Amino acid sequence: MSTQPKTFITPEQYLEIERKAEFKSEYYQGEMFPMGGVEALAMAGAKETHNLLAGNVFAGLHLQFRSRPCRVYSNDMRVRVSPSGLYTYPDVIGICGDRKFLDDQKDTCSTPA
Repeated sequence: MSTQPKTFITPEQYLEIERKAEFKSEYYQGEMFPMGGVEALAMAGAKETHNLLAGNVFAGLHLQFRSRPCRVYSNDMRVRVSPSGLYTYPDVIGICGDRKFLDDQKDTCSTPA
């Protein structure tokens, strides 16, 4: 067990670091977590089945939303989950109606509640 105290960061610090980073990280309760854990830094990407499923969900939502005021975003859209304060990258996100972003960067959706 480590005797080193954990260093916690604010959401603002996380965003500053994340926007400059080479690899995606999630944020929760003051800590950053590399996507998929530490081993993800050496991984090339998700497996075929995962990619096919995410692609099919994206395509299906896109077709359903064509005649509605909705948008579909892929795994590069960061999402801030308001009640928990989690910052994450879902594989697919669908938003209908007003889209709300954390700031003018428009790289963090804050719509889900």
